[in-house]
Parts: sequence; structure tokens; C-alpha cells
Amino acid sequence: MVDKSKLPGDLWVRMTWTPQDASGPDERPIVLITDRRRWTIGLVPAVLGILLLSALFLARVPAILLILPMAVIVAGARYGGGGQSGYYEVNEDGSLGDFLGRKIPPVLRYMRRAKS
Repeated sequence: MVDKSKLPGDLWVRMTWTPQDASGPDERPIVLITDRRRWTIGLVPAVLGILLLSALFLARVPAILLILPMAVIVAGARYGGGGQSGYYEVNEDGSLGDFLGRKIPPVLRYMRRAKS
């Protein structure tokens, strides 16, 4: 499992997966990490973009003007999902190991979810 004292303060462990009981000794747990600061900063423009999009839609403005709030929503979401966010292997000492990427690794279907 992840030793949260070995993580930087701005990283957040969202989910943890452990290998099945009959797995090999080389399989390690995998965690989904989110960069809390970036997630919070990205949430602000995304929410404001949704509110602006709703207001412009209710005001029945031309559809071309709805592109701007959609761009703000996408930019906020992409910023929030960036940084050090993604899937990581966990080393035996509880620290973060290799970065596996931002997309769901295929090996997760053979693992079971554990409490974070």
C-alpha cells in the first residue's frame, strides 16, 4: 500500500488496486493519483464555463457564441487532469514507482480495488 507520508502534500490518492492473491511476486499495487492543487484550479474555470454556457443558452444567443464557454470548460478540465495526475505502481517501501500514464492500464481488470 501507499505510504502517504512519502507523497508530496499536493498529491491525492484517489483509488488503489492490489494484485489478486494468486498473482506473481513481480506484480505491484497500482494507485490513481490526482494533483489536488491543479484539480482545484481547473475546477474553477470549468464550473464558471458551465454557468456561462447555461446562461447564454437560456438567453438564446447564436450557437457560435456557445463555443467560448465550451472552450473554457475543456481548458479547465485538461488543466485539472494534468500535472502529476495518473496511474502509478507502488514500490515495496510504499513510495510511488513507475508512472503508467493517464489512461486506465489494462492490468487493472485483473486486480481488486482496495481502500485508499
